[in-house]
Amino acid sequence: MLRRSGLLGFLIVGGIGFLLVVAYTPLSPASALPPAQNTLSFTPTIVDYLPVVFENYPPPTVTATPTGTPTPTRTPTPTPTVMPPPPGLLVYPYLGETTATSVVISWATEGSGASEVRYSLDKSYGKAVAAVSSTYDGKYWHSATLTGLTVDTTYYYKVYTGGDDVTPWVEITFTTALKATAGQFTFVALGDSRPWSDSSPPSQGALDVAARMDRQSFDLALHTGDIVNSGGLCSGSDSSWNQYIRAYFDLYRESMGDVPFYPCVGNHELSGGSCGYQGYTDVYSLPENGPPGGKEEYYSFDWGNAHFLALDTNQAHEVGSTQYDWLVNDLQISTQPWKFVFFHHPPYSSGYHGSTTEVPTYLVSAFETYGVDVVFNGHDHHYERTCPIRAGACTTPQDGGVVYYVAGGGGAPLHPVLGDWFTAYKGTLYHFLSVEVDGCQLRLDAIDVGGNVFDSYEIDHCGSAAD
Repeated sequence: MLRRSGLLGFLIVGGIGFLLVVAYTPLSPASALPPAQNTLSFTPTIVDYLPVVFENYPPPTVTATPTGTPTPTRTPTPTPTVMPPPPGLLVYPYLGETTATSVVISWATEGSGASEVRYSLDKSYGKAVAAVSSTYDGKYWHSATLTGLTVDTTYYYKVYTGGDDVTPWVEITFTTALKATAGQFTFVALGDSRPWSDSSPPSQGALDVAARMDRQSFDLALHTGDIVNSGGLCSGSDSSWNQYIRAYFDLYRESMGDVPFYPCVGNHELSGGSCGYQGYTDVYSLPENGPPGGKEEYYSFDWGNAHFLALDTNQAHEVGSTQYDWLVNDLQISTQPWKFVFFHHPPYSSGYHGSTTEVPTYLVSAFETYGVDVVFNGHDHHYERTCPIRAGACTTPQDGGVVYYVAGGGGAPLHPVLGDWFTAYKGTLYHFLSVEVDGCQLRLDAIDVGGNVFDSYEIDHCGSAAD
């Protein structure tokens, strides 16, 4: 249940939206109510207005849904019924790399003990796979890899440690990935959900985004980085592992038990010390098809008729670098009709940090050459969609233009966004993207914490992009 530290209302005056911040507990994002306090009694006092500006820029390759229009009706995945957490469970079960025939399920406990996943097509849980257990920062992390599964099939599962059922839900399922020729699925994308300090719980914005996302129906999630505030810290109450528990696994635990999340490395994952990559690769079970030394730090995978690539722009990515050569080879050999790339630093942004100049210098030409459709980024804490870009100018998807998104409204402090030649739509607000793949058609909806679609864009590989 959400622990509220502020109430946000929305007001539109002369085309400009305002967030009304209402105080009923201290407004510091570090403040949070004790878990038992889920009902509040208060007299609201308006204490601040945060402008939320929406602007639409040419060219007119936009299908925009006005602010305030509800998200199109879907049938969401039922939220699992949560029981009181079993004693000793630190991290709820979460899905890692998921393919058409396999899945990795992980969880963490305070104590050690032989661990396993039991699963079945029904609720008999007749099959069992032993987990590999490791100790990180004094905590016991368990991961089991289930193989030989059937494509696009739902299984029930439970997790056990020391002979005890530590599953926190009455029942929970996972579903294997679609076959390579299947073309109907939905994924979400978001970034920069990090707390506002090392020791802070998730901000109210992050809680609201997570709660709204949990009401959506989706098959997988992409996170464009800055998950924690200082992922390099090696020890203490704010160690990398403790921050991941607070800022990621606790935040999205109601979604991660039945949907795989695929993150990439942001700059905050590495700040504060030398344990950034260690903490990151310890807690995630991601595809290991990157080159030696880069496994799980950048990787790729297929889902249905789409190919996804996660890059690490904190590492060398210039022409001739190991990561660049791997990227080009990966794009060359992929035969999937849709190609999506996600990484932290945006090549096109008109926000606080602005465009990361070395990214367009080195990577953009590869995206254009090898048929990338959409790129998802973060780093700047706003929303921005570009026109389809090729050779440094606006064009169309049919002419090879790539659309770039800054989706940095996951919960970190918001940044203003000014607009530039490449900007098709922009806004300063907490949000995530819902992306629907339907054969040769693609629809991308930007959704705010109220469930409103405030920007929408379509690409039609069957014909032309929707205007």
